[in-house]
Amino acid sequence: MIFHPKSGLVFFLLALASLVFASDVHFMPLEKARQLSLSSPRIVGGSTAEANQFPHQVALLRFGISLSCGGSLITNQWVLTAAHCVYSGNNVVPSFYITVLAGTVKLAQGGTRRSVQRIIPHESYGNFRNDIALLKLSQPYQQSQAIRPIALRRSELPTAANVTISGWGRLYADGPLPAELQYNRAVTISAEQCASQTGISSGLLCLRSPANNGACNGDSGGPAIYGNQLVGVANFVIGSCGTAAPDGYAKVSDFVQWIEAKIK
Repeated sequence: MIFHPKSGLVFFLLALASLVFASDVHFMPLEKARQLSLSSPRIVGGSTAEANQFPHQVALLRFGISLSCGGSLITNQWVLTAAHCVYSGNNVVPSFYITVLAGTVKLAQGGTRRSVQRIIPHESYGNFRNDIALLKLSQPYQQSQAIRPIALRRSELPTAANVTISGWGRLYADGPLPAELQYNRAVTISAEQCASQTGISSGLLCLRSPANNGACNGDSGGPAIYGNQLVGVANFVIGSCGTAAPDGYAKVSDFVQWIEAKIK
């Protein structure tokens, strides 16, 4: 976790104790900022997804075995995820650490796997800012009902917009992982409120849910969608999973130019 001195808030990363082995600090992204196996939402309070409901959703598996984070397929060969999902300490992990699973709502059954050819974290990632990364797959996916890229949002979302979040993260703080993909709804708050509550003035989308709902460990890197567009990448929770505080997502519209420059 990481403590933010100006706001007095504790943020936790939403990744599982997998790739990002952070030391105990105080502010908390979805991976429980370096102490990862502590908090990531089940999309806490969510519902089980149906087959093909979220064809852009992928899972990042550590060494092809255990869940570390989520991600979104944005072209047939590129995945967008969180930068903290691809770090171990201060170093980017080797590409062979990560296997991408797409085309299934069940982690242990079905789907199609791809190895990762290249990892590109944002060059200015740090202190909960610019927390996005791209993964180039060794082989493109064939599109189907179960596997399909999602478009990137290019403009600001309205305040109080209803978005959908999804992932295989813990069902509650320190709780179990679900066998099947979960999803839930959340509402955007204004950029001014987001900056006031997090101390981060740009590149961040804050989503509010009722208590006992929201993101948790394992949801890091996963999508927030609105109108069939990718609007956010799960980054952190404040305090713990399922609180009434907003969850932090990288704001996709602020990074479209960076994304497109890297994948062209």
